[in-house]
Amino acid sequence: MCECEKELVLTFLPHQTKFGTEYGSQKRYPVSGFATKICAECRGEKEEAHPKAAIYGRKGKIERYYWREIYKTYLSMVLDFIIQNNKHVKNIIEFERRFKATSKKMKRSASKIWQINHKENPKYDTTEITESKFLSQVPIPEIVVYAQYTQIQKGKQRVGKWISDSGEKTTIEEIATEHYRKLGFNVYRCERKLISSLVGTFCFPIIQDPGDPKNLIAMRQSTKGWTSTTKNTPLVFFSRPQDFGSHAYFNRRNQEFSKLFMELRKVDELRPIFDQLLEPSTSLRDYLWVNDDDSIELTRIALKVIPKEIIVDLIEWTIKHFWERQPGWPDLLIVKSDQYRFVEVKSPNDELSLDQMQWFRWAIEKEKIPCEICRVLKKGCKKMNK
Repeated sequence: MCECEKELVLTFLPHQTKFGTEYGSQKRYPVSGFATKICAECRGEKEEAHPKAAIYGRKGKIERYYWREIYKTYLSMVLDFIIQNNKHVKNIIEFERRFKATSKKMKRSASKIWQINHKENPKYDTTEITESKFLSQVPIPEIVVYAQYTQIQKGKQRVGKWISDSGEKTTIEEIATEHYRKLGFNVYRCERKLISSLVGTFCFPIIQDPGDPKNLIAMRQSTKGWTSTTKNTPLVFFSRPQDFGSHAYFNRRNQEFSKLFMELRKVDELRPIFDQLLEPSTSLRDYLWVNDDDSIELTRIALKVIPKEIIVDLIEWTIKHFWERQPGWPDLLIVKSDQYRFVEVKSPNDELSLDQMQWFRWAIEKEKIPCEICRVLKKGCKKMNK
C-alpha cells in the first residue's frame, strides 16, 4: 500500500493492512506493508477514473467520479477531529456510530471540497453521453402525463409532492401508475426486483452449487421483513460464490450457464420450473432482496406474459455482468391481457442514467422488448424537447 495513506489506513481501516481483494475474481492477496510511490499521484502520473454506478443518493458526477478522493478527504477530517478532541476509535465504523451528526457533516463538506476542486482544476474528464444524444441513437417511445405539483414544508426544507386525481399527495411513480390503470393495465413495480428474482430462482442450482470451490458460507440479517425502521430480522446463513456477480464469475462458470440456458430454451413453459425452484432458492433470493410475496407475484406475472425466449435472454444478458446490469431496469411492468410493457418514469428534471441507457439500448436494439419512457410534467408546462 502507498505510504501516503498509511496513517489513515492504520487508524480507520486496519483490516485493509492484512489482505487486498482483486476486482472481479475477489481473490485475496496478502498485503506486505507500505512503500513509497505506489499510487499514481505519488508517482506524478495521471490518475485513472473509476466512476461508480449512478444509484439513489449517488447520481452526481462528483460523487461518482471522485468517490476515492472524497472518502480520503473525509477520513482526514475525521483524523483531525479525534486528535483535536482527544478521542480514540477502533475504526471508522465506531466513529460513525459514536459521532453520527459530525460524520454526516464531514461527508457533505468533503463532497463540497471536491465539487470546488473539479470546477477549478478538473482531475477527471466526466464527459458522458447525454440523454438527448442517446435518444437520437436509440428511439425509445415516450408518453407525457400531466399532474398537479406542490411543495410542502418538511423540517427546514421545502419538498416537492405530486398530487393524484383524488387530491392525495403521492409519488411520481404513483402518478404514472394511476395513468396506466385508467388505460386498463395492471401495474407492477419492477426495477431490479424482477431480474433479481429470475436470476435468483432459475440460476440457483449453479450459483449455490455445493461443488463450486469458490462457494463460501455467509451470514447476515434476513432481508424478508427488513425495513429502515425494522432492522432486527432473524440471522440467515446462505452460500454464494466469492466472485459472484462479476464477469469473471460468469466466465469461470460459462459451461454450466450455457447448459442451463440451453435446457430452459427447450422446455415448453418456465412457470413449473420457477415453482419447483422457489423453495430451495429461498436463501439466495433473500441475499438478493427478493424473498418476498411481491417479488414472487411479479415474477409469475412476467413468466405468464413475456415470451419464454425473452425471459431466458433477460437472465443470460444480466448474469454475464450481474452487478453492472442489475441496476437500470425500468420502474414499472404494465400488463393488459397478453400485452406487456416496461416503463421508466421520469420527472421534469430527471434524465436517464448510464445504467438505464445500457438497458434500453439492449432491450430495443437486440431484443425488441416493448418499453417506453413516461415523462410526468407539471400541469400547465409545455412538453419538453429532448
